[in-house]
Amino acid sequence: MEDTMVSMTQKEALEILKAGHNAFITGPAGSGKTYLLNKYIDFLRKNEIGTAVTASTGIAATHLGGITIHSWSGLGIKNSLSDVEIENLKKRSYLKSRYRRMNVLIIDEISMLHHFQLDLLDRLFRSFKDENLPFGGVQVVFCGDFFQLPPVMRSGGAQKQFAYHSQSWQSLGLKICYLDEQHRQSDNLFLAVLNAIRNNAVSDCERSYLEARIGKAINGKIEPTKLYSHNADVDIENMQELAKIPGREYKFKMEAKGGDNLVEIIKRGCLAPDVLRLKIGARVMFVKNNFEQGYSNGTLGVVKFLDKENIRVQTKTGRMIDVSLANWLIEENGKIKAEISQYPLRLAWAITVHKSQGMSLDAAKIDLSQSFERGMGYVALSRVRSLDGLSLIGFNETALKVSGEVLEFDRELKKESEKHAEGIRITIKENPRKEESGKKLSAKLKSKKKTSTYQQTKELAEKKMPLEDIAKARKMTVGTILGHLEKLKEQGKMPDISHMVEEDDRRRYLGIQRIVAAGKTEDGKYPLSYAKELLGEDASWEELRLARLLINKEF
Repeated sequence: MEDTMVSMTQKEALEILKAGHNAFITGPAGSGKTYLLNKYIDFLRKNEIGTAVTASTGIAATHLGGITIHSWSGLGIKNSLSDVEIENLKKRSYLKSRYRRMNVLIIDEISMLHHFQLDLLDRLFRSFKDENLPFGGVQVVFCGDFFQLPPVMRSGGAQKQFAYHSQSWQSLGLKICYLDEQHRQSDNLFLAVLNAIRNNAVSDCERSYLEARIGKAINGKIEPTKLYSHNADVDIENMQELAKIPGREYKFKMEAKGGDNLVEIIKRGCLAPDVLRLKIGARVMFVKNNFEQGYSNGTLGVVKFLDKENIRVQTKTGRMIDVSLANWLIEENGKIKAEISQYPLRLAWAITVHKSQGMSLDAAKIDLSQSFERGMGYVALSRVRSLDGLSLIGFNETALKVSGEVLEFDRELKKESEKHAEGIRITIKENPRKEESGKKLSAKLKSKKKTSTYQQTKELAEKKMPLEDIAKARKMTVGTILGHLEKLKEQGKMPDISHMVEEDDRRRYLGIQRIVAAGKTEDGKYPLSYAKELLGEDASWEELRLARLLINKEF
């Protein structure tokens, strides 16, 4: 019976998302989950709907042009929040502004978020939105695959549990969008192996296919990424590769302040090494977001220049970055309780299977002989597009299994998805032109407003009204009001709008302005795509547009 179920298409899932439902997008690795999310994000941005684009890990966040949910929400590395701490977070103007503007929350790689962390986020959203509804009433879209690895166990912490065990998950009434059309693997033989592992049904036949890849050379010029199950093996591999490079080795030691326990908590969260060893030519990965400098957590590159105090890295895109020291800290009531300082890099010839989640690799050399977690083999193998791009060092029985609990939960998700797919098919059948007619009506209304509305916006701005208040008074979006101001600027009629940036937010806006100004074209225009690429969700499109309007203006 289960095999006869018809999976949901990307188009059907997109319609569910556009209808504003809370949803969970899931399916096997390579089934197009991230592609669907990006399509929905494009839709939200075109319609100027405030959206938090986040993920549980830095690498996954880069695939969406977002940041980690920990960074976006203000949760940081904390595993608990008191009422007093939440009230202190609410005093931060940039967080207030961030929560106020957003109406949709997206979290990718939800499988790596602890159940208690999801409940903490629910508390934050309810508090910031001042609305006692799940996540403050915003639309919530989760994405991920629970056959991936579970949340990393905290040292001495409680038993790890997936996000779906949280109270907040149960309260959301999620529509399930289960995708299973393959877009990553085109190798049917390899797909059969992956599906066998996913269903805890590996036979001697699948084992023989994998055994044939042990020690197998990978043809072509692509240098395979090496994946290991343990950090210790990754460190050994990286140090061996570093030793092969001729030239001087430089060492950069981490500096720490504060109590030992708090410092240890920060170290576990930041991934920067106690002692960073580098040579010119070393392959590295950034382990922190700094959009102004042009990198994010997971950005790969090669060291091009080194001395005792300077590190220059060229990323895969060709961008040259002078790497500055970064700080990680724990604050309490406005006081720094613990802090560490280190260059935000680590060697990257090899990475752990955990860090590979969300990646797509053309070639990989994988050691699964010490797999200790069910799902580890599935995650590692499904990073690769075909058997030809896979070389195995070895594998054990754990690598060929997935969680029985997750397998049962996955069956329920498929059933739910089929019900939701049937519902959206009926809706589309009954209203085949609903979306198209809605677009025409929207365009018609906008064309009527354009010629008569700018002066009204100008008059309200001259009264020193905040941007959001003008939008509210005119029953328009903030994006539309910014469009009016941009048109007024073109006509040389824009009023002074410096009051639209709060005093304690001005330093941040000056930083955004510098990045916008750096993208200036030869014809004197300031396209925002460059700034958005660097800043991601650290600055909304509305903030970028306002910063551009204020270029060469004093606050």
